Amino acid sequence: MPNEIITANNVNIAPLVEELNAYVKTKQVGDVNFEEVLSKLPKTNSPDWKLISGILCNSIVEWASQNANNGGKDLLVHLQSDIGYLMKRLGLTDS
Repeated sequence: MPNEIITANNVNIAPLVEELNAYVKTKQVGDVNFEEVLSKLPKTNSPDWKLISGILCNSIVEWASQNANNGGKDLLVHLQSDIGYLMKRLGLTDS
């Protein structure tokens, strides 16, 4: 199945992620003060963001390598494209 997300315990969590995504889209926002929530996030140059980004990227690349025959290679190619785009937008490359 192309939409599988398999955990280290060999559990497909794709249905849970899809259900959570659908739930969040339909959830009423209510009395949430977004300015307060955003003020609690780490600043963009914070080591916390670098740590979070590094861990997430490492997890994705690890999953893709473990599932190379089930779309993992396609995911890696897609990630390379997106990372190249981000680097251009951040001015980290000339091309």
